[in-house]
Amino acid sequence: MTKKYLLEFRKDVDKPVLAECILATKARINILRADAEGRMLVTIPKEKEEEVISFLKKAGVKASEQKNAVEYDKDLCVDCGACISICPTNAFHFDEDKKLVYDPKKCVLCKLCIDACPRRALKAPEF
Repeated sequence: MTKKYLLEFRKDVDKPVLAECILATKARINILRADAEGRMLVTIPKEKEEEVISFLKKAGVKASEQKNAVEYDKDLCVDCGACISICPTNAFHFDEDKKLVYDPKKCVLCKLCIDACPRRALKAPEF
């Protein structure tokens, strides 16, 4: 079992903090998304969570658990599938009745689906 965390690195960080954390804790951390502003969405194994978060905080990295995902409004959705083709994690798919199915656990908040949706049935969560 893993948990999603948003990591926020200070602008003055000039060393491989995450690599050092992985080596020190032997945690299998998966990077889901990273941006140029120093933010990274990762998954951390639950059994290593406390150790990893402690290491990162000591290194000056802000870590906050992310339970949020893109919000999906079934009433606005017309099952067009525009989100399916653009989602990098396959969080969307059609069921056998050609109805859209959304798995928020797969969402990495890349937000590509939001712009792709012609009905605006998807929106970003508030942080």
